[in-house]
Amino acid sequence: MSIDILPFEVLCEILGTSRDLDTIYESVLVCKAFKDAGLPSLYKTITLKTLQPSESGECFNFRALETLDKYPHLRTHVREVVFRFVLDDYVRRTRHTATTPLKRAEGNAWTHSLAQLPNVRAYTFYHVPLLSSQNQYLPIPSDVLEQTVSAIRDWGPLTELNLLYRLTRSDITRLSRIKKARSVRLGFPPAEAVGAIMPLVEQCDSLSIMDAYAIDSLVVIRPLVGNLSILHLGPHHALCNMDLLQMLQCGQGLQGLDLFYDNFLNAQTVEVETVCTPELKQLRKFVLRHQGVSNKAQYGEMFKWLDLVISAAPLSSFSIFSDDSRECNFAMPLITLLVKKPIEFLDIPHIIIRSTSLRMLFGTGNRLQVLSIMLVDVNVLNFFGSTVIGELFCNLSALYLRSNRVTCSYSLVTPQLRRTMLYLRDGPGHIRRVKQEKGAWKALWTEGFHTIRKGLDALYDEYGKATELNGW
Repeated sequence: MSIDILPFEVLCEILGTSRDLDTIYESVLVCKAFKDAGLPSLYKTITLKTLQPSESGECFNFRALETLDKYPHLRTHVREVVFRFVLDDYVRRTRHTATTPLKRAEGNAWTHSLAQLPNVRAYTFYHVPLLSSQNQYLPIPSDVLEQTVSAIRDWGPLTELNLLYRLTRSDITRLSRIKKARSVRLGFPPAEAVGAIMPLVEQCDSLSIMDAYAIDSLVVIRPLVGNLSILHLGPHHALCNMDLLQMLQCGQGLQGLDLFYDNFLNAQTVEVETVCTPELKQLRKFVLRHQGVSNKAQYGEMFKWLDLVISAAPLSSFSIFSDDSRECNFAMPLITLLVKKPIEFLDIPHIIIRSTSLRMLFGTGNRLQVLSIMLVDVNVLNFFGSTVIGELFCNLSALYLRSNRVTCSYSLVTPQLRRTMLYLRDGPGHIRRVKQEKGAWKALWTEGFHTIRKGLDALYDEYGKATELNGW
């Protein structure tokens, strides 16, 4: 079918479902019809990322907003706005405005354009460090934040605020004027900001604190948990394993949980008889990140703690990541816990899996659809050798494999994986290598052929936000 007779609606549907921005960008250069069909997809997310001095004084000069002013029909397609602010902009801006104050008309030009976007659902505001040695979260000038809040406070569909910078108490006061936010993600809220955060999050059902340094006691976090359905508590908090259990007793409505388990804080063991187990009867997604866990006793303690957390949960998605990349060679207690749950998504890249563990995961009645594991021995995939037909069941749509072992090369894994899938399924499926480094590789097996998308994490590419960075 030639371009001339391709229905425009079909073209819009094809480009609208693509997540590869490079492909869409190349498509809009083909002809006018492709440009008209592809531009709405390119502008679903816009990034405001530069501060540039102008001839008449300093002002914001955002190309995306200029394009939207030129093509007003694209405004309705914008769903997310990302504001990027870097340290050199802040220094240049401070130095420049010390001698040339920002004119009011110039300051309102970009906010007027921003306020014209009617369908934005998510706004991300973050300060990116220039050097990796710098603190990940840096402050935002108060006048910039004030102008932004004035522009977006009346956005009807706005439900998600991602504030990935170092907040202040006055920032929280300004942001509290946005009444419809249901999901708030905070980069680094200092203690003074956490103390004033309640007005911002009291209507929210999702709260994420990326750097939880200010969470130094249960008194601080408990009041924030009660109404949440999703909670993410990042590293640097001061809560031991027992504190986390007590915190979760306040979150009976939690459906999604992302916790940082810091074993360096655990001065006492979990005594099951003396602990009031959290009744998380709605918890379906759990991401557990940990550090300081290295030996069998420590892993056993963490898995005992995990058992208490998920005992009442109808868990369907579970991920566990080691913050210090330590490998766990004691998988059986964890697998024993998980096979009791209706797990559909399982991501355990730092757990060393043996044949016995895989045999348990693929036992009759399992619901696994997506599995991500690390291989240390190609013979692990031969776990079906001593079983009878019907004893194992495979409902996988994707299997993500990785290895950093010389004895487990990609060339050896590929034929063995095909034999395994031929035994478990009607066909071998499709496997492709998605990343190759010195001494390490990653590969994705899928039940059907999928277009190769270079440079993207396979789990994120195929299954939405299921990555090691955010868990799901």
